[in-house]
Amino acid sequence: MKGPGNVSISRIISAVILFFFLLAAVSFSYSVSAEDEEDGRPDLDISSVNGRLDTNGPSTFYVLLHNNATGQATERQEPQELDLDPARARGITAELVSDDEKVRVLSGPQMAGSLGPGENATVEFMALAEGAEVGIYPARLRLSYSRLERVSTSSEDIAPDIIFVYGDLSEELPLPVKVVLGPKIMIPEIKGAARPGEATELEVVVANEGDEAAIDLRLEARVNPPFLRAGDELGNESDEKPNYEDLKDLEAGSAASFDLMVLTEGNATPGYSPLPCSISYRISPPGQDMDQIGKGSERREDIALLVMVEEDSHLGAWMLFFAGILIILILAAAYIYFKNFKRNGSGRSGFGKKRKPSKILLG
Repeated sequence: MKGPGNVSISRIISAVILFFFLLAAVSFSYSVSAEDEEDGRPDLDISSVNGRLDTNGPSTFYVLLHNNATGQATERQEPQELDLDPARARGITAELVSDDEKVRVLSGPQMAGSLGPGENATVEFMALAEGAEVGIYPARLRLSYSRLERVSTSSEDIAPDIIFVYGDLSEELPLPVKVVLGPKIMIPEIKGAARPGEATELEVVVANEGDEAAIDLRLEARVNPPFLRAGDELGNESDEKPNYEDLKDLEAGSAASFDLMVLTEGNATPGYSPLPCSISYRISPPGQDMDQIGKGSERREDIALLVMVEEDSHLGAWMLFFAGILIILILAAAYIYFKNFKRNGSGRSGFGKKRKPSKILLG
C-alpha cells in the first residue's frame, strides 16, 4: 500500500508537469492571439533559382526555399524541446508544375523537410524542353505543409495528455523557367587526310555555336574500319590515363583545334570514311556554394568525323615506275624504226618499178 506521503509526492510532481505544459500552451495561445495572425504563420518564398533548361536534353535546376516568418518561440523564450513555434512549416512537399506543354517536368514531388523562421532548404527538379525556343516559360511551385495551430490538455488530474493540433496548408509560387540554347558543338572543318598503311595526324576544328560555354571539352576517337587505331591509342600507348592537356574551354561563339592521330589500313579505299568520336564537356565549373550548384554537370555527345582517305602512295609510285618503263620502251622502238627507215633510203625500194631494157654491145 502507498502511504499518504507517496500519494502527495506523486500529485505534486504531476501538478508541476501540468503547470509547465499549461504554461507553454498559454504562452503559445497568447503569442498567436496577441499579435497579428499572419505573424504566427509560415511565410515560404523562393529565395533563388540556380540552373536552367537547354534544348539539348534533360536539365537539372535547384530552387532555394526560405521561411520569411518571424519566430514566436524565439521571441517568447519558450523551451526549444517543445517545438511549439506556429511559424515552422513542417513536412514540406514541393512540386513543379509547368504551364507550357513545351516544358515537361520529369521529376515528381520533392520533400524539403521542415523550415523554421529564417531557415533555408534546397529542392532539385529535372525537366525537358521539347521543341522549345530560347526564352522564359511559365511554371509554378506547388507547396504543401502543416503548422502547429494549438495545444490543449486532457481533463485528467494526475497525468493529463498534451494534444498538439496541426493544420494543413498549401500554396503556389510563380517559378518562371529559363530555356537556353546551351553549348552547341559543331565540327566545321577537318584539316589533313589519312594515308593507307600510315599513321597520320589530322587537325579537327571544334566550334561552339551555342550561347553557353563548354568547359574541359575533350575529343575521343573510336576505331572503325578502315582505321586501325586512333587518338590516345597512338598518342599515349604506354599510359592508360587520358591526356588531360588536351582539354579545352570553349566560350560561346569560339572554336579550337584538336590534333588527332589515325592509323589506316594499307588496302583502304580512297574517299571519305566515318570515324566515330565522342565529345565530352561540362556546362560550367563546379562549386560548393549555392551559386555554383548544378553548374558542373557533364555532357557527352557522339558524332562521326568524315575523314578523307588518300590513294595509296606506294601504289602510285609503282604505277609511275611502270609507266616510265613503258614510255622508255615505246621511245626505243620508235628510235629503231626511224633509224631503219633512213637506212633504206628514206624507206623507198625498187620493188614494182619497170626497168628499161639494157643494150648489149657486141664487139
